[in-house]
Amino acid sequence: MSKDVTAQPSRLLEDKLAAVRAKHLNVGVGTGVAWLAVAAVALLTGGMLLDWKLDLDKSVRTLLLLIDAIILAVIFIRHIYTPLTERPSHEEVALEVEQTMPEFRSRLIASTQMAGKKEQDSTADMFVRAMVGQTEKMAGPRDFNSVVSSDGFVKAFVWAVLIVGCGALAFNKYQPDTGDLLNRAFLGDKPVPRFTHIGSINVYRIAESGQESTEVIARGDTVIVEVVIDPKSRITPSEAVIGIKYANAARPTPHTRPIDQEGGTAKATLKLENVRESFTVLAQANDGKEERKVEVVPRPAVRTIEFTQVYPSYTGLAEKSRQRGDLSLLLNSKLKIRVQSNKKVAKGQVVLKDSEGAPITMDKDGEQVPVVVPISVASGGSDKVSAELNLNDLTIAGFSVLLEDEHGFESQEEAFYRIAMMPDKPPVVRVLEPIRKEEKLTQRARLPIMVSVEDDYGVDNLMLMFAIGNSPPQPVILKAETAIGTKARVEHDWQLVDLKAPVGTEIRYWVEAYDARVPESGVGKSRELLALVVTDDEKRRDLQNRATDSITGVNETAAQQEKLNEELGEIIRARAVTPPQENE
Repeated sequence: MSKDVTAQPSRLLEDKLAAVRAKHLNVGVGTGVAWLAVAAVALLTGGMLLDWKLDLDKSVRTLLLLIDAIILAVIFIRHIYTPLTERPSHEEVALEVEQTMPEFRSRLIASTQMAGKKEQDSTADMFVRAMVGQTEKMAGPRDFNSVVSSDGFVKAFVWAVLIVGCGALAFNKYQPDTGDLLNRAFLGDKPVPRFTHIGSINVYRIAESGQESTEVIARGDTVIVEVVIDPKSRITPSEAVIGIKYANAARPTPHTRPIDQEGGTAKATLKLENVRESFTVLAQANDGKEERKVEVVPRPAVRTIEFTQVYPSYTGLAEKSRQRGDLSLLLNSKLKIRVQSNKKVAKGQVVLKDSEGAPITMDKDGEQVPVVVPISVASGGSDKVSAELNLNDLTIAGFSVLLEDEHGFESQEEAFYRIAMMPDKPPVVRVLEPIRKEEKLTQRARLPIMVSVEDDYGVDNLMLMFAIGNSPPQPVILKAETAIGTKARVEHDWQLVDLKAPVGTEIRYWVEAYDARVPESGVGKSRELLALVVTDDEKRRDLQNRATDSITGVNETAAQQEKLNEELGEIIRARAVTPPQENE
């Protein structure tokens, strides 16, 4: 009965094959590490150069860093991780040696596979032992490691030394620029290193007070763009290119300007007139680049305006809407102004002006300042604002509306809204009776007085004023049959007996009408009349003379009428006589 026997593996063959496996690992991992170093340096250097050239945004640098990480991860997995985890077996190595050294004629792979296996009889075991021994003799002088080529590793190593070495030298030579670029490559906030650095881009608007630095400009402004070179720059060029790119333009418009170094500051300037839209400044000086966005906003302006006149309370009139061409306003009225602007405004004022369009001024602390009325604006600004003017000055001939937005930009070319100030004229008073300027009256006489009075807005009081000799005037309140309004006729019987004036006294009298104007009433006065106190005989003679004068006047009028009739008859008769026609 046969017994299982086992041929022992060859230590020599195992050691040789293990050495091949180790060389496989070393060459594979070494090559992977070399190429990983080459790729890392190349990718990092390429990204840094690209950033230096284009001044990449942080988001773009983040994307580049992510791509670099993916590429390096692929190289690591393929050329380092895989050789470490997927090492060839002895059989695979033996087969590789057999392919390179065919003289073994499959003995090596057979010895590797059959050694250590149990055989059923001693004959087979002896055969295996003999084959293993023969294979050992053949393998002894041979270098199995030669089957693993090191060319790839050498090539990768040389490239790694060159790339990493040159990168290290360049990194060290161009410090601190390379350090800043490396900082940016790993998402730092260092600025892109340049030989020339642009310190700032300043924008100044040309105003009445001179140049004003601003972040926002008003449409139509003239501005100065100033590109300032950082004094820490290693190179200060002789000129700079200032590109202006408007929002609707495909590319910027370049403007080459010399760099002025007077005053210790190197700068280039560009003047832009009547700017109408927002733009971006793209400045370049040598390798230095910088940009700045400039916002252009419209100035505030009056889009629509509405007027309402508020009459003085004494007139009893309701508020009335007014149009721009119908601003004939009663003195002491109020004018409500409602403005719809083209944008939100922060504040504003109404500037009162005279007939020449010049602002009306007042003295303030020894200085003449314009008279203005503030405009009411809702908190936070609004495009609907209002103001109220007190029209209590006849010198007011108009006004302008001045608006100001959140940026401090004021409206321009404001319209002049002309006002015709209408004073409240005093009442018009006429004495209808007596007709004669001078009347002779007895001490007991009654003098009938009839007065007509008119006023635009109503009469408040009507007084008969009289003065005896040189004494002060005295009033007599006249009573009307109806309440005194805008137009009335008033009759009054003046009893002279109450005056107890002696004969020969001269009494001057007139009528005064007072309207309801505040704060001071308007006073209208009639013509002044005269009453002379006489005796009864003198009065009779006066009446006789008046009668005689009347008769004489009637006779003279009749004579004149008769004469006119005669002249008219002669004219009619002359026209009735037709001259005879001559026969031809």
